[in-house]
Amino acid sequence: MSDKEDRIARLSQRFKTHTGGRPKNDQKSRERQSLYLDANLIERVDKTYKEIGHQLYPIEVSKSLFLETILEYGLENITVIKTRLSELTETSESSS
Repeated sequence: MSDKEDRIARLSQRFKTHTGGRPKNDQKSRERQSLYLDANLIERVDKTYKEIGHQLYPIEVSKSLFLETILEYGLENITVIKTRLSELTETSESSS
């Protein structure tokens, strides 16, 4: 093999999947999601997150933990959420 071909072969090794090393974790505890949410709602979330951060100081709470806690609370109180969704749906249908 020429020097050029050898160099290309070594460089291409970066793009091949590794067979050794750490096993891949099939179950991810976190993953990135893209959601399109109401801008005013996100503004409220940001403001509330900052206010709670000041209230809980010196405890530091990450924004992801803050959002996960809100989502978990909502899931634990799903009957209230269902009622709220029904009310919002009825309101939007009557205004149409």
